[in-house]
Amino acid sequence: MSLFKTPRTSLAEERLEKEIHDLLHALEHLKSSASRDTRNNYERLRDRAEGLLQHSRHRYHDTGHDLARHCRKISECAYDCVRSHPWSSLAVGVGAVALLGMLFARGRDR
Repeated sequence: MSLFKTPRTSLAEERLEKEIHDLLHALEHLKSSASRDTRNNYERLRDRAEGLLQHSRHRYHDTGHDLARHCRKISECAYDCVRSHPWSSLAVGVGAVALLGMLFARGRDR
């Protein structure tokens, strides 16, 4: 015990100890609360990501079917057009091949 210790000093020390104890208790509570909140936020975020992934899969599946249906319609139209105009189709095909040949030949010269 110090010579300068008075009842007031002892009371101040007790208050300081109580404040430190209360602060430590509050920090422990904050730590556990933050851990719980982080876990809840993680679970919520994971659930949302899984939901978005499922939604994207469904959209991808639907888009794939729509694209396949559209390509079938285009191929049917192209087939009908070629059957209706065989000579014109042959001329367009020869022209396309000639154009591609010129582009490839031009690229080689560079």
